Amino acid sequence: MFSYLNLEGQSYGPKFSDEFVYIRSDPSSVPEAGCYVPAITFFNPETDELDLESQAKYYAYLASTRLKGLVILGTNAETLLLTREERKSLLTLARQTVPANYPIIAGVSGHSTKQVLEFISDAHEVGADFALVLPCAYFGKQTTPAVVKTFFAQIAAVSPLPIILYNFPAVCNGLDLDSEIIAEIAQQHDNIVGVKLTCGSVAKIVRLAATFSPSRFAVFGGQSDFLLGGLAVGSSGCIAAFANIFPNAMATVYDLWKAGRHEEALTLQQTLSLAESQTKAGIANTKYAAALVTGPLAGIPDAVKLLRPRRPYPEPVAEVRAKIESVMLPLVDLEKKYAKA
Repeated sequence: MFSYLNLEGQSYGPKFSDEFVYIRSDPSSVPEAGCYVPAITFFNPETDELDLESQAKYYAYLASTRLKGLVILGTNAETLLLTREERKSLLTLARQTVPANYPIIAGVSGHSTKQVLEFISDAHEVGADFALVLPCAYFGKQTTPAVVKTFFAQIAAVSPLPIILYNFPAVCNGLDLDSEIIAEIAQQHDNIVGVKLTCGSVAKIVRLAATFSPSRFAVFGGQSDFLLGGLAVGSSGCIAAFANIFPNAMATVYDLWKAGRHEEALTLQQTLSLAESQTKAGIANTKYAAALVTGPLAGIPDAVKLLRPRRPYPEPVAEVRAKIESVMLPLVDLEKKYAKA
């Protein structure tokens, strides 16, 4: 039996089930198509420590929506601000909180091969299904194509989890993987099974979708505002921070498209994309918007305090908060409309 444990080893709260059992992915399995969310992180504003009780409620709520799965320790989890112990604690909590067969993609990025392999080992140990890996690009000028290929070859050679490549130039010293190097890396390693493209390039999606079948390699957009553009050229869906705010509505865009209801999908996509623009300034705006919408829906009434960014980063100023409120709050009923029956 398992219960939630905080970093001091104390247990609390109800768990998803009395018996903690998970189903681990085969090393060459491919993530299912759909919309995934890189879950944000709750911190105690007084101590700057993880708030695992609120986090558990949040993971459970997201898993109850129309989303296909969770990304734990993505960029929007403020992962690079967490210790290794905290990272593992969040992954353990997620696996204990959501249904046994609910997909968990673990963010395992670091600045060296050794770091990433340690993070993959932790993720595998606690039952994650996939590993999401940025190229190690701390030394930007020295991160040549040869270094990138070597890095992913070293990871793929020993990873017990299937790997999803992660292209996000803004957090990698501007390093932008093109479709050719992504395809080459995937073709050389059967356990590299997908990519998240936060570069915003629909052109890469179409080239990669033309190269691989979705049963071999899943191509995900990394932002929700080009979800339909990606689906139109062959993507498997998206892994998008905005799904922290409107998870049901965002997943409904995907469902409508797949059902052939393209005009309805477009109308909903446009509504959400206009709202999403208020979160583009960074993690603080995303967390504040989620605190207004998803926090209360998850039963976390003090989410505004608990979703402040980790120190030293500030929350949005009053003027920005007011703008976010004016855009997000009128859409709460829309989110409720698309909740699972």
